[in-house]
Amino acid sequence: MFNFLIFIIGAGIMFYMALRSVMQRRRLQARGRQVTARVSGTVQSREGEAYVLEFETEGGTHRLHYPKAAKGKSFAQGQQVTLYYDPDDLDKMYVEGDKAVLGAEVLYVLLGVVLIALMVSFVQW
Repeated sequence: MFNFLIFIIGAGIMFYMALRSVMQRRRLQARGRQVTARVSGTVQSREGEAYVLEFETEGGTHRLHYPKAAKGKSFAQGQQVTLYYDPDDLDKMYVEGDKAVLGAEVLYVLLGVVLIALMVSFVQW
């Protein structure tokens, strides 16, 4: 019975993380500001390497650091990207088409499914 609970709780956490990520991304796309930003380079930040995204608004020119994925396709310097951000909390941002974010959401769902499959296989024994 204890193993059953561990698998259910683990799968629930994975599905919750996937749902939370999708909802945050969609909320930014619906309610955040959408701008076209230019990748002006990379910098070393507290969390690791990050892209420097520059864009202009009525308030002037802004520069944000967007986390760079450890693997996968990177953005080229000078490339134009669509950036969604929350003007009240600049830590909340999303670059449209960022495969690292989408990959994490898929990974959460897959891990949840694997945990449920393992639970079913253990219950049948």
